[in-house]
Amino acid sequence: METVGGPRRQEAHRVEFLPDELAAEVPAGTTILDAARSAGVFIDTFCGGEGICGKCRAIVRKGTAEGGESPFLDAAEIKAGYVLACQARVVGPLTIEVPDEARVRGTVVSFDPADRAGVRNASTRSKPAALDPLVARVGLDVAPPSLEFNRADLERTKLALAKTAGDGQIEAGLEVIRRIPDAIRAGNHRVTVTLARHAGWREITDVVPGDAAGGLALAVDVGTTSVVASLLDLASGAKLGSASKYNSQAVYGPDVIHRILWTDNHPGGLRQLQEHIVDDVNALIGELTTRLRVGADRIDVAVAAGNTVMTHLLLAVKPAWIRRDPYIGGVYQPPSVRASDLGLAIAPAGLVYSLPCVSAYVGADITAGVLATGLAESEAPRMLVDLGTNGEIVIGNREWMMCASASAGPAFEGAGTRHGMRAMSGAVDHVTGRHGNAFDYTVIGDAPPAGLCGTAYIDLLAVLLDLGIIDKTGRFNAAKAGAGLRQGPDGLAEFVIVPAGERGATHDIVISQPDVENLLRAKGAVYAAVKMMLKSLGMAPADLGEIMVAGAFGSHLDMDKAVAIGLLPDIDRGKLRFAGNTSLAGAELCAVDRTCYEDTRRFADGMTYLELSTIPSFMEEFTSACFLPHTNLEEFPSAGRKSGGGR
Repeated sequence: METVGGPRRQEAHRVEFLPDELAAEVPAGTTILDAARSAGVFIDTFCGGEGICGKCRAIVRKGTAEGGESPFLDAAEIKAGYVLACQARVVGPLTIEVPDEARVRGTVVSFDPADRAGVRNASTRSKPAALDPLVARVGLDVAPPSLEFNRADLERTKLALAKTAGDGQIEAGLEVIRRIPDAIRAGNHRVTVTLARHAGWREITDVVPGDAAGGLALAVDVGTTSVVASLLDLASGAKLGSASKYNSQAVYGPDVIHRILWTDNHPGGLRQLQEHIVDDVNALIGELTTRLRVGADRIDVAVAAGNTVMTHLLLAVKPAWIRRDPYIGGVYQPPSVRASDLGLAIAPAGLVYSLPCVSAYVGADITAGVLATGLAESEAPRMLVDLGTNGEIVIGNREWMMCASASAGPAFEGAGTRHGMRAMSGAVDHVTGRHGNAFDYTVIGDAPPAGLCGTAYIDLLAVLLDLGIIDKTGRFNAAKAGAGLRQGPDGLAEFVIVPAGERGATHDIVISQPDVENLLRAKGAVYAAVKMMLKSLGMAPADLGEIMVAGAFGSHLDMDKAVAIGLLPDIDRGKLRFAGNTSLAGAELCAVDRTCYEDTRRFADGMTYLELSTIPSFMEEFTSACFLPHTNLEEFPSAGRKSGGGR
């Protein structure tokens, strides 16, 4: 690699990216990270390109670049051509290799040909959902006109609908009205009408001659890190399949705050992020329809659930005020909108229903989760904890619900840590113990280890604490750590978990002292939020009938280790359970049963939001929770019963 200085010329240069074999022409002075974005190549950057996370590692294989050196890169890596993509600038033609550990997978990472039994019998709900979709295709025999029965085509269609679909106000847009006369005659007075339900009225969104194929619904979990979609048959309620991919917005930052800042600081930034999420959903639509051999024009409705910021970004509603006191969103209960207005590749007249949010930091993923788990039907109070890039919590039963948001940050998604990464191929996902100087661990995809994902970090804290390698404050114990402990490039302690060469690892994988501190703050924020909510309700953890952990992260969590580090309350383990992707499950239920959709709006209206930052004692609770497991061991009796394993 040749590094040059002096004034940059403003001509454009071609930058080619390997192994994708994609390229972009960019002006001189553009960062490699921005050049990659222009080329459609997604390089990981947890800090959003500020140069403080060290994730966006790239290798200059050919050409010249300016800058890019960093304390995150050692001398050998710099000699091999490594740079930080957010810091290195284009000053001539370049060929860049993006190493595997720095790649954000933009492609579909999974497909599930789902159980055809349907989504209506959610195991934690007291009763199955009805088959009464938000949008349905209805076959109609429209009475022929005559001199005696000379009602207009639209009026006769409405009369036929009233006989089949019940009375009530029915409207139709101009384009549909224009199509009705020809459709009736082409179908010999037999038509298929697509009927959408709105609050208090119904809309004919499409009409075709004869009997058309049944309609489909798309349910989408619009997550900050991943986007998951499933396809449903509206005639039967069957789930046909699901697919997921990483959220392409991640190249602008790992959390919603970074993405809000991007929309604030870059002209056209809001539209840019909206296009990314729409492209992601369209990629999943393409995957599902191709695999299942159905046409996208059969998808009449999409139901989306996501946190409040992701809901704003999907709809291209400015989210700037969410991060500013008094933290108010632009919309919490969006109306249904045309899919064509968003650019979603479903039926031309298809509708998108965004599930309701509660507040700036408690979103539709929570209202969907309350629906899917049946929490609002419970007699005993239960708790739902959604552990993602932000911790959202709700406690309640059929009579009341309280919610709050814990500012945990994206640490559980692998952000803000030296070798953290998302849960993808090559990520160490579980650490079960240590034999001699070697750790026992598993790797996603059985690939060479490249980094540590959130569940591995939780395991590691528990294992290192049990071995005495870290103490309750999170500080390393040199006497117990042995040769694995060393000084990192920042001058602070780090401990080697996977040495280079082990199982094909290309570099040492470590956990550093700042990593531990970041993780302690994240878990402390979640536990302190739980504690403050319970205290405000006059309850103890043991009073809860159940604690449910939602989200993809929760489904892989080792509950015992989560309790051991003080992330979750120390209660009867039979009361702790995984709830799965409740955001997606709630969206699916709403698609097939309009009453479920109405329920989520009722939940959003009825929840009491607890703003933790306004409670003077919250910081005291947070500080106490930033220990392993806590400063007050009476709250974690199982920790006191353990032998200590060398502590």
